[in-house]
Amino acid sequence: MGKGKFIVLEGCEGAGKSRQSKLLTEALVERGYDVVATREPGGTALAEALRALILDPNHSPDATAELYMYSAARRDHLNKVVFPALDDGKIVVCDRFTYSTLAYQGYGRGLDIDFVRRVNESTISPLTVDLALFLDVNPVDGFKRKGGADKADRLEREDLAFFERVYGGFKDMCGRGELTAIDASGTKQETAEKILREVLRIL
Repeated sequence: MGKGKFIVLEGCEGAGKSRQSKLLTEALVERGYDVVATREPGGTALAEALRALILDPNHSPDATAELYMYSAARRDHLNKVVFPALDDGKIVVCDRFTYSTLAYQGYGRGLDIDFVRRVNESTISPLTVDLALFLDVNPVDGFKRKGGADKADRLEREDLAFFERVYGGFKDMCGRGELTAIDASGTKQETAEKILREVLRIL
């Protein structure tokens, strides 16, 4: 779609996606690239509102409802932010995308994997992801990094077994060649350098 590039950073809680998205954006801008940094769910007023509802512990949607809420947020985000940026030839750096939906609602919640894939594919059409990186930090180390789970976040209230299934899902996608694993156990700068090397290969 368009002439731009769509780059995704994925990972479990505490992997450093948000920080690395910022560092990657800064590094690319310094090199003269026109970059749009965004996140999922989010990026538009509607998507941010849906994000707040999804993560609010006062609500309890089941896995299928979660899937469609994420998909609605994603489509609005694509239509209003991602597609226009790519058409303008910009690089879009996105913190989470369909791989998280597959990992959390599929592997984590137990929805049929092929069903989640079909929903994802229909939601993002005609987008093609140019590069998807998985910041590889296991759930135990990730939560230690961030100082424990955020109890105001409904998803972070899940038990460790849930996050281990999510992590296993991401690793499975790496094994299938859908994600490129980045060892993110080192310093922020070390991880940032590894990410930038991978990104520059496609630019």
